[in-house]
Amino acid sequence: MVFAVLALMNTSCLKMGLDELETYDLNDITNVRFEYRWYEESAEQMNVMEMTVSNDIDAEGRVIECSITVPAATGKFTDEIRSQVSLNALAINVDASTAARIAPVDGAPVMGVFPSDFSAGEFKYTVMAGNGDKAEWTIRIVDFRK
Repeated sequence: MVFAVLALMNTSCLKMGLDELETYDLNDITNVRFEYRWYEESAEQMNVMEMTVSNDIDAEGRVIECSITVPAATGKFTDEIRSQVSLNALAINVDASTAARIAPVDGAPVMGVFPSDFSAGEFKYTVMAGNGDKAEWTIRIVDFRK
């Protein structure tokens, strides 16, 4: 009986006086990154090497042109592993507006999935703002250097 009374006393029915939460209306992509991943059997761990990416962002036209450079071999990122890096074996990650969600369009690679094939060179993504506004962005790979 005591537990029932305590449970009822510690509940709240507050419905007024709460702060109004901001509704985010931005649907931008502000940065694009690519990475190569490989599994090291002896250490039983996944390794990641981020590519050097130069982005030319046209926010008005919603187009991002990317130049990708594969970093030099160092430490765990050996010449043998570096030689396996190609446009058809990368993962993509982007920085987007707060509360935005990103979905691939017409078979574009899914964000963060490895390996993904970027050899086609151009991909479209729908970016949906927190308030539901949508924008279609094009990510274009204009250069890949090893």
